[in-house]
Amino acid sequence: MAVMCFVCKSQEKKYKCPVCAIFYCSLACFKTHKDTCTPPVENNEEAEINPDEDDEAFLFQTQDTVPLESLKLLSKSEKLKSLLENPHLREFLTALDSSEEKGRLMRKAMKEPLFIEFVDSCLEVIEPDVNSKELTDQEVIEAIKESVEAAEDE
Repeated sequence: MAVMCFVCKSQEKKYKCPVCAIFYCSLACFKTHKDTCTPPVENNEEAEINPDEDDEAFLFQTQDTVPLESLKLLSKSEKLKSLLENPHLREFLTALDSSEEKGRLMRKAMKEPLFIEFVDSCLEVIEPDVNSKELTDQEVIEAIKESVEAAEDE
């Protein structure tokens, strides 16, 4: 099922508003939208996080769903902020976010050292207790095979 433009509701989405994240299809729709666009209300970072509310924030949770509390830690990482200053990384992440072929793009990205550094930095923040063990070549090959097979099954 195609996602339709939030403004005209007659064309498929092509773009996402950088302020409020609604989808739109054309410059004309963007111009119409920007007059009423408002950024989402940000939660107070100091507010207590209720675990029950966090669970409701994710409609389709899996065993791999990262808790919202851990995701919020990403904004405090100086290493991530530094990496995100790279316009090529930002451009790729934007393209990935709006792509219909996320799996293909992720497989391509995992060959790029900059993207791997970005992913590793994210994982260091989200899972700080996980030891960064060096994998053997065979372990890397097996992990990649499993990942490709899982992506093909989806």
